[in-house]
Amino acid sequence: MKKLISISIVAAFCAAPVAAAPPTLTLKAAPTVAAYGGSTTLSGVLSTLKSGQHVDILGQDCGQGAFKKVATVTTTTGGAFTYAAKPTMKTNYQAKQKAATSPTAAVQVTPTLTLTRLAQGKFNVSVTAAQTFVGKYVVFQRLRKSKWVSLKHVTLATVAHGTKPTEVSSATFRIKLPTRLRVRAVFPAAQAATCYLPAKSKVIRS
Repeated sequence: MKKLISISIVAAFCAAPVAAAPPTLTLKAAPTVAAYGGSTTLSGVLSTLKSGQHVDILGQDCGQGAFKKVATVTTTTGGAFTYAAKPTMKTNYQAKQKAATSPTAAVQVTPTLTLTRLAQGKFNVSVTAAQTFVGKYVVFQRLRKSKWVSLKHVTLATVAHGTKPTEVSSATFRIKLPTRLRVRAVFPAAQAATCYLPAKSKVIRS
């Protein structure tokens, strides 16, 4: 009798339905470094593989303590989804669908650094980002043979407000140089701080 009861219990256990695994989300960013004003593509897959499902894209800007919804996308064939994000500074992204939250995908941002020759020995340098960098400095360099040599630290002195949240920090400076030298500006990591990567301008002629 005991043997029959044991067999019945085992049979009942085997017949019980197995709970389905909760859905999961993947998320990746490409590229993981974007220029200010540029974009990155966030893509992922919902594990149920169902199309027509709404997925929230969440973003956490540098210095912010919480994620905020930036968009809602819809899954396509195989549960795939994409979103073109335009981070204005270092940003962490997550995807969320009901109780499922993806791992974090981080995207770094480089500010736009522009060096312009105004006249012989006169230049303007500007840094465009979502914050002001007035009081920070850029390094003016020239190419000597195959090595870049630092000639001057230029402190950013003024700021112009672009389309929100854009801020353009700039300075005009003079330096005595022969003509036709290859020169550039560099925004060091220590000046970019935690929310931006360092940046380099295009090479121009003095």
